[in-house]
Amino acid sequence: YQRRVHGTLSECLFFFEMIWLFLVLAVLNASEARKFSLEIEPEDRQVIHVKSFGFLGNGKSNCTIIITEFKWYVHNKVSGWSPSEAVPGKPIGFALEPRDTKNSARLEENVRYPSGQCFAYWERKDRIVLTLPSVAPVIEKTAEFPIFTNVTEDAPQVYDISELIKPGFLSLFFFNCNENTRFSFTIEVIQYNMHDGVKNFLGVGETYLPLSYGLFGALYFLFFFLWIFMMVKHRSRVHKIHYLMALLVFLKALSLALEAGHLQVIAKFGYGKLYADLPYYLVYSVKAVLLFFVILLVGTGWSFIKPFLSDNEKKIMLVVVPLVLMDSIAIIIEDTVNEGEAAWSTWRDIRRILDVVACCAVLLPVVWSIRTLREATAADGKAARSLVRLRQFRTFYAVLVAYIYYTRIVVPLIRSALHWQVTWVAPVSEELGALIFYVVTGIKFRPMEDNPYLSLQQEDFDDISLRAELEMQGDIGQVSASAPDHEVKRPPKKESP
Repeated sequence: YQRRVHGTLSECLFFFEMIWLFLVLAVLNASEARKFSLEIEPEDRQVIHVKSFGFLGNGKSNCTIIITEFKWYVHNKVSGWSPSEAVPGKPIGFALEPRDTKNSARLEENVRYPSGQCFAYWERKDRIVLTLPSVAPVIEKTAEFPIFTNVTEDAPQVYDISELIKPGFLSLFFFNCNENTRFSFTIEVIQYNMHDGVKNFLGVGETYLPLSYGLFGALYFLFFFLWIFMMVKHRSRVHKIHYLMALLVFLKALSLALEAGHLQVIAKFGYGKLYADLPYYLVYSVKAVLLFFVILLVGTGWSFIKPFLSDNEKKIMLVVVPLVLMDSIAIIIEDTVNEGEAAWSTWRDIRRILDVVACCAVLLPVVWSIRTLREATAADGKAARSLVRLRQFRTFYAVLVAYIYYTRIVVPLIRSALHWQVTWVAPVSEELGALIFYVVTGIKFRPMEDNPYLSLQQEDFDDISLRAELEMQGDIGQVSASAPDHEVKRPPKKESP
């Protein structure tokens, strides 16, 4: 038995070590990934959303596009797909045009145009295009610049269109109106605004995000010291879970401070630096794992109601923690892979699936604890005390569901609907929701002498622990029916072999 347990633990540790290795490699690979350079291998997408940016305009913005490779391919039966030097029949190139939100720009990739129509044939205002010379022109364009297929990395084509930029949220698209053809290109985009003579590579609406995250970080550091003060003042009521909650608040504060620094580096240089990216992503990942871990422990009543975890609760732990780690890896890759790459949408969908599964799984222990306490309230003679704990768990469950619903559903809807000048509202709203969740949970489970949830006696540990164990085995009905109202019959302990 000991060998089997040891083997299982070794396998679990090896699994977690591999996930952490992938996490570190993802962070290292993210170094300087914010410097926007998109390389597309031969493919056949009709429209690609390359990048969106909020411009101040009026001479205060820069937009430079550098093309180091551009080819289009036709297919023949002898050589297959090969680069073509012929003049395409329909437009193929890039278009910079206004959009209301980034979400509306992303949806452009999913549009299916009728036969004979394409992206370049739809009327758009203030459109700036870069195209290969073609038989059919692009309609409704403010300015047009030619692209040539003989460009190389040593002899690139550089387009400085800063003077044409007006205030607004502009999205850069690649389009190909020629059916049964492919393309490949390598492009670098440099976009920034000038604030009091200083370059800022964050778009309008994102300029004050570093300050916002810094203020939230300072607020969490204040809460951390307040929590430590309460633990020292009421040390007789401090449980192991309180130390984990203190560590969680500290990591949350540190994560926000590092995110502020991470964005400040991007605002200054236009891309991330390893010294800013590595600490931020690692601390963020550890914080995310610890958040779900603490929620699971609080939901099971560990160290508050019972000093152990049931087998089902341990299984949930072994499922949720790897999911959160893999979700962190997906977030890092989604954050650092350029949006125009086909892999970006794949990692975004993977991240959403992992997050939904982890959020659903983390609710199960709370539901089990509520059911166990409901049985305890009806079965024993300490109904009043059990009822108080039941209400506490129901409150925690309601707050947890509200937090998950708000951050996973409401905030993305807010983000997709916001005007380009106030995109900062979505992340600030998300942090406000997280702050409320932390404060309410802290108040409910703080180490206080008069906290009825923490006023447990040894018999409470014994009774509720036994009920939880028997309930998982499906025997709670039999025990409750056969035992008196004030007592739970305990099976005899088995002697160890």
